[in-house]
Amino acid sequence: MERAAMFLTELAPQARQVFHHLLCNPGRRIHCTELVDEALGGPNESDPARRVAGVLSGMSKAHGNSERRLPFYWWEAPEGSAGATYAVRPSVAAVFLAAQCNSA
Repeated sequence: MERAAMFLTELAPQARQVFHHLLCNPGRRIHCTELVDEALGGPNESDPARRVAGVLSGMSKAHGNSERRLPFYWWEAPEGSAGATYAVRPSVAAVFLAAQCNSA
């Protein structure tokens, strides 16, 4: 729980927004366009896939300090499609949501 709380405090603001959206939808694969629309305030001139990937690079400090794998999974788009999908396991989401509540 402590490591999860520390991870959360080290996230860049937009990475925190995206991760929070994933945590609130545990176990569901979420396409990058939904993350842009729901977590990042809607589209801009950037490609949604690149925008989300760039935002998630804001987890690099937290990820490096945690000495663990990233707390989400991602899947490349199927051939002929665009944009990755992302998900957090329900058990992982429960730990991070509890850590969020305990640190508030």
